[in-house]
Amino acid sequence: MTASPFRIGDGQPVAYETAKHLWAKSAREILIERAREYGGDITDQELAAEVQRRTAVKSRMRLSTWTDEVLEEVITADHARGEPTLAALCVREDGRAVDGYRLLVARVTGAPVADAERHAAEQRFACYQRFGATLPADGGRPSPSRRVHARASGPARREPAARKVERPVVVCPQCFMAVPATGICDSCG
Repeated sequence: MTASPFRIGDGQPVAYETAKHLWAKSAREILIERAREYGGDITDQELAAEVQRRTAVKSRMRLSTWTDEVLEEVITADHARGEPTLAALCVREDGRAVDGYRLLVARVTGAPVADAERHAAEQRFACYQRFGATLPADGGRPSPSRRVHARASGPARREPAARKVERPVVVCPQCFMAVPATGICDSCG
């Protein structure tokens, strides 16, 4: 089994640079779609699956191995266009910036990113503004991903389940069968 990218339909190999370019183009389109909805974002796993589905080019490589490179290509295109960083819309499952975000942005833009979460929130908000999301009546503001809020305010903590009390099995003295809770043997009556 090879780790190189391949076409989904026939399994034919695809050159990594070609696959990366296709994935980056698709990722940019997906991220723009998310930027058109205030609060929109997508997890790195969702983005990877959707990129592979849309391009019909799949990889068995570790997710972060190729998604970081795809996001770097997206950040490079955004920077060249003078646009906000669409990669800020790609988050981990917990809603925080993807692991390589801070380093990728710094490498492409040349400007250090001290706080990845704050930078990503500001860039997400700039993306919503740039790509036409309907903003809230108060104009909105940079904020953590809605996924962070969902986890923090998730389902109420459940009380631990009551321990099951094991009761000794009562055995009928005549037929030696277990007697039900009624106390009357089903076999002997």
